[in-house]
Amino acid sequence: MVRRRLRSLRSFIYAVAIHGIAIALLMLSLNLGDPSPASKPSSRIVQAVAIDQNKVEAEVQRLKEAERRKRKDEQARREALDRDVAAAKQKRQAEEKRLQELKQEQAALRKQERQLKQAEDKRKREEKQRLVEEQKRIAQEKALAKKREERQQAEAEKKRLAEEQRKKAVAEKKRKEEERRQRELAAALAAEEKARAEAKERERDQSEINKYIKLIRTQIGNTFNYPERGLSCELLVKMVPGGDVVDAKVIRSSGNAVFDRQAEIAVRKASPLSVPDDPRLFQQLREIQFVFEPEV
Repeated sequence: MVRRRLRSLRSFIYAVAIHGIAIALLMLSLNLGDPSPASKPSSRIVQAVAIDQNKVEAEVQRLKEAERRKRKDEQARREALDRDVAAAKQKRQAEEKRLQELKQEQAALRKQERQLKQAEDKRKREEKQRLVEEQKRIAQEKALAKKREERQQAEAEKKRLAEEQRKKAVAEKKRKEEERRQRELAAALAAEEKARAEAKERERDQSEINKYIKLIRTQIGNTFNYPERGLSCELLVKMVPGGDVVDAKVIRSSGNAVFDRQAEIAVRKASPLSVPDDPRLFQQLREIQFVFEPEV
């Protein structure tokens, strides 16, 4: 695309130059012509213009022909260059192929050398192993007589050691059994102690919780405002740390909607309710339900 634009620009410049030359020749012809009588100026001007126009056209044609030859030469040069590039590429590919073949041949030779070396190493190892086994056999034959003499003593010693090991194993088994029994007894005592401690803790916790529930009932009763007595309902109260009530509702009605509603209002009016400072105890009071029965 860039070459086409350059060629178009070059053609435009040539055309402008040719027209400039034509105009210059025309002006020169008019300025340098011999003066004529006043009766014939028109015909001479026409003749000069015609002659100059022929020269201009001839010059234009010459320039076009030169441009065409130049484009043809450029095209031939590019084609030759393309052929050279293609030939160089083909040569390079052939060289790369040959190089790859040489690499493959070298790899095959190295593989063959490794195989030969492995075969030789295996043969040497087998020969060495054969010599070692032969030496071992000779040594075994030499030691056979001595072993026969020592066998009885070795068997007796083996029996003695086996009996000693048996006695040690029995003693170790008894020791481990006693340790296991002691661990089980200690674990049972610890579990029993833990159960008693947990029971005492639950008993203390329940006593504290009952105390706070009683206080909460009293607080709610102090804010309860309903003339009729003898009714009761079951309340569900939810609190946050500090005793602030976040929810209060009747979960078992008294049968009197006004009484139930006043009970819920009394809970919210009594907020914050009495709760323990101990977070562990408060977790058990965070959400409580109890029977609310105002005193007569």
